[in-house]
Amino acid sequence: MLKRILAFVAASLGGYTTAVLAYSQLNLSNLTDLGVAVGLGDRFTTFAHDLLSMTSVYLPIMSVALLVAFLFATLVLRWVPQLRAIAYILAGAVGMLALILFFKFSMGTNPIAVTRTVVGIVSQCLAGAVAGIIYVRLSSILSPDKG
Repeated sequence: MLKRILAFVAASLGGYTTAVLAYSQLNLSNLTDLGVAVGLGDRFTTFAHDLLSMTSVYLPIMSVALLVAFLFATLVLRWVPQLRAIAYILAGAVGMLALILFFKFSMGTNPIAVTRTVVGIVSQCLAGAVAGIIYVRLSSILSPDKG
């Protein structure tokens, strides 16, 4: 059980890092579209700032979404255990989409600015899929029962 928890924590952190990387770079891309020069140093600095500053809000919210999605995938896998990898990858992506839609419909807007575009939504869903990949890989290495 502890090994699965560790795999989940690593997956949440990896997914979060991917989500913030996409968030930062998409926002900077919007600036370059406006003619603002953004250097490589600016990109790294912005990413590091966003990674740290969003930790207190986005990381816990994303972790809850992934936890619910992965628990649902675990239930589904009782009937189709051969689809383990795809189940967690899809669960991560769908969990992020559910989170985005939840905020859209409950708040009337998206607190994560990049999710106001299709590319932004896809980037965050891919970050959830990355979390699923990390969870599958680590939990299969750490836990012999592969749960």
